[in-house]
Amino acid sequence: MRARPTRWFIRSPGTHNLSSPMAKPAEETITPNSGHRSRRTLAVVGLSTLVGRSGGFLSIFGSIYLTSTTLGPNSIVVVLTVAGVFSMLSSVLSGRLADRFSPRSILISVSVINAVVLAVLAANPGIPVALGCMILASGMTAAFIPPAATLVQRTSRSEKTLTTRFATFRLFLNIGTTSSPLIAMILGETYFDRLFLYSAIANLIAALVLLLTPRHIPQNTDPHPLATGSTHTHGGPSHGTVVGITLGALGITAALYAQFQSTLPLAIRAEHTGLAIYSTLILINSATVIIGEVPLSILTRRFAPWIPLTLGIALMSTGIFLAGACVAVPVVMVAGALIFTFGEMMFAPVANTVAARLAPAGKSARYQGYLSSMQALGFALGPAAGVALYFTAAAYIWLVILAIGLGLSVLLGALLRRPLGSATMTENPVAQAAPTTEQGTP
Repeated sequence: MRARPTRWFIRSPGTHNLSSPMAKPAEETITPNSGHRSRRTLAVVGLSTLVGRSGGFLSIFGSIYLTSTTLGPNSIVVVLTVAGVFSMLSSVLSGRLADRFSPRSILISVSVINAVVLAVLAANPGIPVALGCMILASGMTAAFIPPAATLVQRTSRSEKTLTTRFATFRLFLNIGTTSSPLIAMILGETYFDRLFLYSAIANLIAALVLLLTPRHIPQNTDPHPLATGSTHTHGGPSHGTVVGITLGALGITAALYAQFQSTLPLAIRAEHTGLAIYSTLILINSATVIIGEVPLSILTRRFAPWIPLTLGIALMSTGIFLAGACVAVPVVMVAGALIFTFGEMMFAPVANTVAARLAPAGKSARYQGYLSSMQALGFALGPAAGVALYFTAAAYIWLVILAIGLGLSVLLGALLRRPLGSATMTENPVAQAAPTTEQGTP
């Protein structure tokens, strides 16, 4: 009796396909949203962010560096303005490119470009080249956030964990930002060649770390019902209206937040000798955010995103009001700073969640770029507006900040309550997603 040749059977859903005798069994498919791959991506993106931000000296000493050149005050203002505008445009552009290609490739490219530009800046070039490098480096630093936030979003296997993932990303970001001035003290705050060389090396290391990011990354292909591009949702405002008002409100929120770092120090210095109390408030804020934001996000993720967003903005505004209005009473001022910090921990990571929930399929990086650019605009214009109001109407500025903050909270609550009225959109938004390669195509 002749032996029957061995055949491989490849099973597919609902059918049994018979292959040739030389065929190999189908390889096991690794789901794109596997826990190991998600944790690895989050760790790699977080570590690269921490390393890169540890060399973020331009944001701290940029103005001081410009004053060390031959530029006059008016020229310095122009350079800082151009750098701010270019940073906003870079955020939007990097988001669009990340959607077109892939967040991974854009992050690596941005980090490498930043490393090269900062290395040139460390070589003490002429004034025109130095100014161009400074502006370009500011833009590349801002361009890092949208694709990074998109990768963090894709690591979330369920929208229940999305806010916590963003809070974890912010943990790495805050640690890197906090370590930057400490490293500058070691290297020398005025030795700009050392500072910029360290920044270049840090960005190069960040790019090398990002190479460890998996090429196949989960992608959410199940957008929120509001983000489908339809004209209206449930009889409410259009998608474009909701997005525009939300992003504008979050930009104004960033401007209010900036008062804690710009206007409040002026009030403290006018009331007390020196800024020792303000330094204590900054230390309390930084330490509390680093320690408490991730645990708090585990609690706030149980609620619909609009709840911690609006409550956090209200608490932040109340904290600034108490700290500024009661600047003569240190105990109340510290209590206000704690309330401000608690509000920050509530709304900051949820802002990225809201942008992710409003983004149509395939445009998550673009919407993170929109959010980043509006926040950058708020941080750029907020201090100037706050200081101007302080010098013209110091008796009313804290009430104005409180009124604007509470108004934004009510506005966002009314606007987002229906479209984002549930804690989760789906149990597993990436369960049916196809893996995204480095080129951005399945």
